[in-house]
Amino acid sequence: MRTKFSGILTLFLAFIVQFTFAQEKTISGTVTDDKGLPLPGVNIIVKNTTNGTQTDFDGNYSILANRGAVLTYSYVGFETKEIAVTDSDVINVELAASASELEEVIVTAYGVGRRSTVTAAISTVGAEDIEDFVPTTSIDNILQGQAAGVQVTAANGRPGNTAFVQIRGTGSINASTTPLYVIDGVPIPINEGENFNPLNNINPNDIESLSILKDAASASKYGSRGANGVVLITTKKGRAGEAKISFNSSYGFGERIADPFDLMNAEQKLEIERQYADLGVGAANRLPGNTATPAERARLISYDTNWEEELLRTSVVQNNSLSIAGGTEDLTYFLSLGYNIDTGIIDRIDGFERVSARLNTTYQAKKWLAIGANVSAARSTTDLPRDRNNVQNPFRGMYDYNPYAPLYARDDNGNIVNDADGNPVFNRGGGIFFPIAQALQTELEDNRNLLFIGNLSADITLSEKFSNRFAVGVINNKFNRTNRSLPGGVLQGFIGDANFPGTQTENVNVDFEYNVNNLFTYTDTYNDLHNLTASVLLEYNENIRNELRVDARGFPSPKIPYLDVAAEATRADSNESRRILFSQAVFADYNYDEKYILSGSLRRDGSSRFGPDNKYGTFYSGSIAWNIAKENFLEGSVFNDLKLRASYGTSGNQNIPDFQYIDAADFTTYNGNTALRPLRAGNPAIQWESQAILDIGLEFGLFNNRVSGVIDYFKKNSQDLLLNRPISHTAGDEDNGIFSNIGEVENKGFEFSLNADVIRTDNWSVSLGGNVTFLDNEVVKLVDGDDIITGTFGNNILREGEDIYSYYLVEYAGVNPDNGAPLYVDLDGNTTETYSDSFLQIQEGKSPIADLQGGFYGSFKYKGFGLRGDFVFRGGNYILNNQRQSGIAIGNIDANLRTEAFNYWKQPGDTNVLPSPTFQATADQTSTRFLEKGDFIRLRTLTLDYTLPSKFLDALPINKLRIYATGQNVLTFTDYEGDPEIGLGSAESGNQGDGTFVPGSFSLFSYPQVKSYIFGLELGF
Repeated sequence: MRTKFSGILTLFLAFIVQFTFAQEKTISGTVTDDKGLPLPGVNIIVKNTTNGTQTDFDGNYSILANRGAVLTYSYVGFETKEIAVTDSDVINVELAASASELEEVIVTAYGVGRRSTVTAAISTVGAEDIEDFVPTTSIDNILQGQAAGVQVTAANGRPGNTAFVQIRGTGSINASTTPLYVIDGVPIPINEGENFNPLNNINPNDIESLSILKDAASASKYGSRGANGVVLITTKKGRAGEAKISFNSSYGFGERIADPFDLMNAEQKLEIERQYADLGVGAANRLPGNTATPAERARLISYDTNWEEELLRTSVVQNNSLSIAGGTEDLTYFLSLGYNIDTGIIDRIDGFERVSARLNTTYQAKKWLAIGANVSAARSTTDLPRDRNNVQNPFRGMYDYNPYAPLYARDDNGNIVNDADGNPVFNRGGGIFFPIAQALQTELEDNRNLLFIGNLSADITLSEKFSNRFAVGVINNKFNRTNRSLPGGVLQGFIGDANFPGTQTENVNVDFEYNVNNLFTYTDTYNDLHNLTASVLLEYNENIRNELRVDARGFPSPKIPYLDVAAEATRADSNESRRILFSQAVFADYNYDEKYILSGSLRRDGSSRFGPDNKYGTFYSGSIAWNIAKENFLEGSVFNDLKLRASYGTSGNQNIPDFQYIDAADFTTYNGNTALRPLRAGNPAIQWESQAILDIGLEFGLFNNRVSGVIDYFKKNSQDLLLNRPISHTAGDEDNGIFSNIGEVENKGFEFSLNADVIRTDNWSVSLGGNVTFLDNEVVKLVDGDDIITGTFGNNILREGEDIYSYYLVEYAGVNPDNGAPLYVDLDGNTTETYSDSFLQIQEGKSPIADLQGGFYGSFKYKGFGLRGDFVFRGGNYILNNQRQSGIAIGNIDANLRTEAFNYWKQPGDTNVLPSPTFQATADQTSTRFLEKGDFIRLRTLTLDYTLPSKFLDALPINKLRIYATGQNVLTFTDYEGDPEIGLGSAESGNQGDGTFVPGSFSLFSYPQVKSYIFGLELGF
């Protein structure tokens, strides 16, 4: 009996012990680094379960766990720690920096690497830096001022527009200079000539990091696509642990950056018309300043109109982003949604709108197999008018429309005239023959863009030494443009037909591209000192583009915008184009104890854009590096990082139109029948444009990397330039030119980057940093040494031994104080009152390309408060200010002018004046009179934020609350008359993809840059 009782008691006690240890309880604590600073975002998982959480902003956490369970604490850059749960409910953890993981891991060509063992010149922009530049509608704008050697110029202020990005100068003349963008391994096709650039449809909130590959050691691995540098975009991914929800919402407004152009009011404009008429300016004789009676003059003055107020508005900018990230040890996910609105500053239209979604997943299917899948979709719409240099552009209208011409028509009593429906009638008098305010409502343009990007990858670990990565990337973009001129609209009076009221044009462009690559890699270490990695790459890329256009006229109602109801179709055409790129490459990386590093690559590309004899191009690179900081003689010194590196290699450029190597014909009609006509003369000898790139750099980090920097010297020679060489008019070529390899240019310079954590304590942190690039460029060789006149209006020149795109203008010498005539300089250096095109000469040392550029920042944080300002600057470039020229041109007397126009020569002895209006024929000519330095410093962004300490959030279901206010383009310091940040002068006059387009060379009523103020809220759950 006693034995039986003893057995029962033993079982009971065992049950009690098991129950006690199985009880779940709440464990809380704080995770810090070895300096006692809190670590936010540390992953804490109950080992062998899916139960997990993350630390909040202050490093605090809480989690349910059983006694005896093991908690795993992991964080990037720190050693993972495991701690068993005991009786204590509080577990504070200090994580030690990991020797193997502490070093920054950066994204490189076809993989990742530790910065200490990378031999390439790579600049990175991390998530924290990106956060201060969001919201923005295009990711390339984020790069401005953030990386040495990267010149970023916003095309203009148009919502949704991308930027002009050049890496280490202008590497080509006729072929594209846009870098290759790669998103999660998927190359993004950009076709400037077809206005196809998907970058403005990618949500910047989804970006984890940007890596800019600048030298041959990295860019050459992309062969023919890496000639202009490479920008690697890595999007966010989930991490194992509890789901992390983030919501970011902002709202703000924008306005045109003011210029110094003081326009005339009604009274002043009437007076200048009278004065010009008295001086014999013929166009002024018929204007009201000369013909109006005193009563009419008083009436016109009473109409005094500010056309900027009538045509523009304060824009509304709204951005919303929601993301959910998390997962288990085997499966992670990142899901995001985005919604962006920017109405723009043009009144009476909707502006830009974008909806986006993304899903990134990783799955460890087997110990030897990891699957990754990313997919994103975005749809954007815009009804912004095209960027023109005529009265259909409201930004020209606000300068040109006379101030005595009101927005709406007036009767004899000065009252607004209404139509039969009681709506005010737009004014077409006072020089307004094209009322743009009405045209914005009757000449409609609607652009829709639908973008899909997806990639699937499989990483197979064959053994400890062998691995294989197979990846497929797909991008599909559908662009629709609808142009309508409604029945009774403004344009109907110019190009319409009363028998067929209303016109409509539908454009549909579909771009489909897929990229398949396989990377087989061997990795081994010998004697714990010799580390070798070798890879073999096969890659296939194909792009298919379909275009469709249909025009129709005769619509019964403006409310039915469908071609089905049109009376007749006036045009219908379609075409398809394909291009293929096939590549083979080998890469090798070796280091000895991570001190002495060697890397090399060899790639062979085959492109369908070249003929059979020149289809393939071979590109190579070699690089070395010495990690001096790892030497024994620097042990215990102030240097944490000191690396000397050098690289040399080649890359190519194939960014020219398709099939330039063969003769081409075009179909037309002749006597009602289909006919064939010559279109283009081919050049079977055309081959790859090539670049040879030398780079020598020094990277350093001091005082526990609180001070870090990079110094680089680079030299980039672009050879066999693809230029459209003039040929005989009898050759049967549409533009009398043939693509040939006929030139060489050189870019060289120095880059400096420096960042410092000046103060870093528990409560305070102050960080300062910046970068600067000094650039020198030269045209080395042209065919037969002949000059090439280029530029949208022929104001730039390519000449051996001179700067690329030097200005080619007649030199202005001021005003003759005796008679008010403009003076010019002929080719012999003589001053003359005659203007002649024969006086055109190169303006040495003056081009649109800056020889100094960069950015700097200051970041200040105190407890939860933060303040950061980012500046960008540029110097040494020149801009032809055609917009200023227009505002004082004597021949523009029928339009409004600047008050400066009153300051013309009136009597002998007058100096510092404009030419006399009596010399209109020579005074209005384009010359160096309007060539200005484009130097500027701009406060690009200023952000003030506050993050609420987590102790105030304990009672709420959120773990992060941040509020912020951001100003963009807040201040600009410049002597240029206007906004000096110019990419497009006038898009329909000259745009990227045009053979003679030169970015930033002139200003001419393009959509102005915008100053904006945005207020936002960020929540974390």
